[in-house]
Amino acid sequence: MQMRLKWLALAVPVSLLVACNDEPSAPKPADGVASVGATASLHATQTYAIKDLGTLGGPNAQARAINDAGWVVGASDMSAGGYHAFLWKDGRMIDLGTLGGTNSEALGINNAGEVVGTAMLAGDAVSHAFLWSHGRMMDLGGLGGSYAEGFVINDRGDVAGGGMTPDGIFHAALFRHGRVTDLGTLGGSSSWSNGISNEDVVVGGANVAGDVAQDAFVWRDGVMHDIGTLGGTYGGASYINGSGTVVGGSYLAGNVAERAFIWHGGRMRDLGTPGGIYTDAYAQWINDKGQVAGGTCTPDWATSCHAVLWYAGAITDLGILPGGNDYSWAQSINDRGQVVGSAYTATWAIRAVLWTPTPAHDHR
Repeated sequence: MQMRLKWLALAVPVSLLVACNDEPSAPKPADGVASVGATASLHATQTYAIKDLGTLGGPNAQARAINDAGWVVGASDMSAGGYHAFLWKDGRMIDLGTLGGTNSEALGINNAGEVVGTAMLAGDAVSHAFLWSHGRMMDLGGLGGSYAEGFVINDRGDVAGGGMTPDGIFHAALFRHGRVTDLGTLGGSSSWSNGISNEDVVVGGANVAGDVAQDAFVWRDGVMHDIGTLGGTYGGASYINGSGTVVGGSYLAGNVAERAFIWHGGRMRDLGTPGGIYTDAYAQWINDKGQVAGGTCTPDWATSCHAVLWYAGAITDLGILPGGNDYSWAQSINDRGQVVGSAYTATWAIRAVLWTPTPAHDHR
């Protein structure tokens, strides 16, 4: 029971799919957050320019994270087959290579330009988490199974991610000081982590006892805290910002719909949806200004999805590629308000995209 990176559950080309009670205190909720169950119009109180970042020669690419310098990481199809991790900076997409195998994917980047992700070893039977720094990709290892990933890296160089255990179960993990720590679960069989603060507070999702549900968690100082769901049996936290505010996605009571949430002060709240055909949503990232990036979709997560930004009481539609199909998704936002994610072209190729606030509305 894993719910992570909802975008990957959509019609993404197979070549880019890679195998996803006591509560700590948190700050007072930020101003401008939508109230529980709120519905707002999908509109643009701020305008954004969308840019296709290109590929490494193949038809598809996905952007996964952006740092405050505007450097973007993700994965792109290669012209000769397979896909590689990339770093996009200064208008150029750089191939980061692999750990000796065919494929790799970059998933996170910090403000020092250190990149983490997952890459196949020689023979392609095993993938390990990697750290790329100063032109070199280093193997971070895993939890003893066939797959591991470094999903996000903080500015101290500590990495949250996860991997398969020897018995084939995925667990959240912390890669720090040359060691890999299994973060455990909430009593069930599996867990995953997508976010880490500069204080090494990790967030993600984990199964509860009996694997009857998956709840969002906050892991701190060796203890995994269950922060619950919005009433459903399925939820997970995707990111935590510098003030300890957590965002993610959860089903509502009865599992009737999936919604983006924000959690702080021990309370989880629904960020709302635009209404109309857009009934479901998922929050992927929150920056230190409190801007939340993610997406909103029709109930089938197939007819239409749009990248959106929740901020100051408004839900802003970031739009789609000009002339493209009606699908886009926001994956990460930096403190300058730049957003990265993915969008489909008219021919159903998926492309890495960057949304940049227009100067009149830039939140710098």
